[in-house]
Amino acid sequence: MVVITGEILVELTGRNALSKATLSYSGVLGGAALNTATILARLGVPTRFVGELGQDFLGDWALARIAEHKIETRFIQQLPEVATPLRLAELAPQGDARLSFYRTFGTSRFSPDCAAMARARWFHFGSPSAFDPRNIPGLQSLLEIALEFDVPVSFDLNLHAPPSDAYWEQLLGYMPYVSVLKASLNDARQIFPQVPDEPQVLLEHLVELGAPVTVLTLGAGGAMAAFRTRMTRVPSVRVAVVDTVGAGDAFMAGLIYSMMKQDIGSRMELLTWDGTQLPVILAASCHLAAITCTVEGASPPEQPLQAWWERFG
Repeated sequence: MVVITGEILVELTGRNALSKATLSYSGVLGGAALNTATILARLGVPTRFVGELGQDFLGDWALARIAEHKIETRFIQQLPEVATPLRLAELAPQGDARLSFYRTFGTSRFSPDCAAMARARWFHFGSPSAFDPRNIPGLQSLLEIALEFDVPVSFDLNLHAPPSDAYWEQLLGYMPYVSVLKASLNDARQIFPQVPDEPQVLLEHLVELGAPVTVLTLGAGGAMAAFRTRMTRVPSVRVAVVDTVGAGDAFMAGLIYSMMKQDIGSRMELLTWDGTQLPVILAASCHLAAITCTVEGASPPEQPLQAWWERFG
């Protein structure tokens, strides 16, 4: 069982010009961690999501869609008198997105049921919500259980703004729990703005945060990873890019799926892993991210996903 926590959003995506008198958007289910959970569930991995929704129409709609993907939903709480969060993605012609977020949970605390960690073989988190003060105590309680039961933990930095001092303090508080750290090149540039803008140097600084496995995604440049004293780099997969939204989430799904295939079921097993399959794991993750870029939205199309599973699964 993979247990994942993070934001659940309704994503409104459009290609609008400033000159348009009316705006057009299509709505899909989203949120970085939920995108990762959805792909894992589609690949046949037992997946449980821990999160919150509003007790409104969008919340009901989102919960129904999550259940359709065969993700376990009993630890998703619907809060009364709260609107389900929205993310607005305005796509540029080259596929990049300008993002806006609308969140209304207020000051009520995220209070997950600790039973959500039952039978967990992997725990994943990573979105700006992990640094929202209302979420930190609840997330910390899940991380403590993961540590107690030796469950590997992956964390996706997924930055949307330069980090504050409070962000840094909380990041360093999370790192002792983290087995696998994943960052994009943009994440690394924001978190280390004074460091030379070279992937290897940025990866070296990420390694200093202390995760046993550290991964840096490079977009069209592929991906790099560091494990113990060894660094590995693989190229990207060339595709016709339609939309880059969700590519990092798909990469994360490929990373978790591929690492679990190595029979890494505990933090201790990760520490004794030889890492020889890391280039294959990175290649599989890059391939899954590339598939996701061929369509609008964060959901890879079914036929290429099946082909990915036949090749890497």
